[in-house]
Amino acid sequence: MLGARTLYMVNEQLCRLRGYADDFGGIPIIVFCGDFRQFRPVQERSILLPSQVIAWTDDTAFRAEQRHQHDKAHALWNKFTTVVMLDEQVRAAGDPRLQQLLRRIRHGVQDQSDMDFLNDTCYQEGRRIPWESGITVITPLNRNRWNLNVEATLSFQRQRQSVLRIFMSEHKWKDGQPTEEEALMLLSQGDDSAIPVPAIFMFVQGMPITVNQNTHQGLKLVNGARYTALDVILDLKFPGHRVNADTMLHFGPPAGIVLASETTRDYDFRKRPWQMHAVSRRGLPCAAAFASTDYKVQGKTLDRVALELRGARTTNIDGQAVPSQCDAYGLYVQLSRCPSLDGIMLLSRARERDIIGNRVPEPMVAAENRLERLSEGMI
Repeated sequence: MLGARTLYMVNEQLCRLRGYADDFGGIPIIVFCGDFRQFRPVQERSILLPSQVIAWTDDTAFRAEQRHQHDKAHALWNKFTTVVMLDEQVRAAGDPRLQQLLRRIRHGVQDQSDMDFLNDTCYQEGRRIPWESGITVITPLNRNRWNLNVEATLSFQRQRQSVLRIFMSEHKWKDGQPTEEEALMLLSQGDDSAIPVPAIFMFVQGMPITVNQNTHQGLKLVNGARYTALDVILDLKFPGHRVNADTMLHFGPPAGIVLASETTRDYDFRKRPWQMHAVSRRGLPCAAAFASTDYKVQGKTLDRVALELRGARTTNIDGQAVPSQCDAYGLYVQLSRCPSLDGIMLLSRARERDIIGNRVPEPMVAAENRLERLSEGMI
């Protein structure tokens, strides 16, 4: 996930702080990289490629200055010639069938037989999602994730026989009251990159939670972090209205939410007298974590996973139409989350355009082949 511009800024800062013009301020550098067949860096581009072979037209944030920074970082990257590649597939080591499928997808040689194998092994017509098993559902689209999380939360409530609290985000209007159409649009809004706070927050005690904002990085309370919701702290301004025996509706957000995580289990939190914070929040920057969009599962291992394989959009790179990185890598990313095919369930039958011809762009393949040659020479 290291983007070229991040590497550029690291180099600039080290040179400034050390007072040296040498690369990285003269400090010896070792770069540990993840799998380049995963998703590309967020809001940046891969350090493997120069700017002229990257499609920039889909992101107006990349101007001439950003491309200049990218190319300076790419030149730095090419100076790393002592390379060791780790290519053993550890996660799927116990399932040769999944190993072989992942290998074929990495090499871009998957065909009709692979699609048929996936459908025969992982898809069953009419099968419901077994939420009670603790399964995680991965979908490419935010709107699907929102609907799936609502379904899973209701299932979790029935399973726990607990109270469901539905909190509405608070909205303030500058000019009068909203129209009926605007009010309905608010109810249908899940969350996206522009509006990280969901319009509706459904809470059941003990449910898994995903945080949508970087709140306290030192505590790992960051975008994408998973927690268990222990309880909510109700806001007296928004008392609960009982809908039925086990459902409460609140016309505003709670005052707070109590989360638990293994990352902070051993921490001792004490509030000091000088720590006085006036915090105003109109909603909670978190959502149910039963379902995820595919980019939020990067690097995570899931024992049981339901997948929605959708993609095959194309982009133009160096005059050629090729599958976009999101789709070319998305297929591999999703299937590689589970250690075994036995834990993978397809929500719908895989289509030809999702599998066949879904390949990594040639410039990326060439850049990775260069690293492999350097690694072989090093060994």
